[in-house]
Amino acid sequence: MNTRNMVTNQGSEQALRQMLASFGDLRFAVLATSGEGRPYASLIAFTFTPDQQKVIFATPKTTRKYRNLKGQPLVSILVDNRSQTPEDLNRAEAVTLIGTAKPIRSGTRRNKYAGIFTAKHPQLIGFINEPDTALIEVIIEEAVHVTRFQHVSTWAKGNSHG
Repeated sequence: MNTRNMVTNQGSEQALRQMLASFGDLRFAVLATSGEGRPYASLIAFTFTPDQQKVIFATPKTTRKYRNLKGQPLVSILVDNRSQTPEDLNRAEAVTLIGTAKPIRSGTRRNKYAGIFTAKHPQLIGFINEPDTALIEVIIEEAVHVTRFQHVSTWAKGNSHG
């Protein structure tokens, strides 16, 4: 019997926002993709959209992660606040975000998302504007939040898209 797991309000945007609240200031995460039947992990600079329903990151179109997500858009992103100390065992939190990645095409929407991304990562303005840089959104469909080493909470997007 696994009493440490609990499901939080299925589909509630507020429940997801509460789950992600302690991760909003973090700047980097690990993206997991797959390609050619093999897993692959990459460090990414990221930000959440203001409604915290999506993750935004950028990558050169020549990277393995970009090729992988174009072929298989289902990805996961690990965001954590560990400090690499023994105390992390009881203090660190992590959230795994599972969702669908897709490039954001040029135009007003891309400009809006680029602005959101560079507000958090102003040092990447030049990179974001390179013609070979893809701006990616990941629509969060599930979140698994781990605290105190083994306390696990999950959130899953409901059938409503509100």
